[in-house]
Amino acid sequence: MSKAFSFSGSLNYPPDTGQPSAARAFSQSGSFDSKVEKELVLTGAGTQTVDFGSVAKAKAILVEVRADSAAPVSLIFNAGAEQIEVSPGGFVAISSPTPSTGITGLDIVHTDDAKVDVYILE
Repeated sequence: MSKAFSFSGSLNYPPDTGQPSAARAFSQSGSFDSKVEKELVLTGAGTQTVDFGSVAKAKAILVEVRADSAAPVSLIFNAGAEQIEVSPGGFVAISSPTPSTGITGLDIVHTDDAKVDVYILE
């Protein structure tokens, strides 16, 4: 049975020098049938492949690197060549309400100890 979810936030900054901050809001809502939730404790250097379980194509992904991690991690989606660095205390959020090819894989490359929380919805 499908369950409802929403994904929202805002980026706040002044559009120009001397102006007050303005919000750039984003949101997505929908339903999901499968989910993956991982709390990863990564030790030393290596690559951790995240098991997508029954998720075929992600609608929403949130990857958070806990602030007490020793170093940044790099994210690789769908076994690609591009790496996205996320430092301790940071996150990456991806929203794709109706994926065609979609995100089907995630590798986390770490050079030191890190704690990473991963949430994936389909």
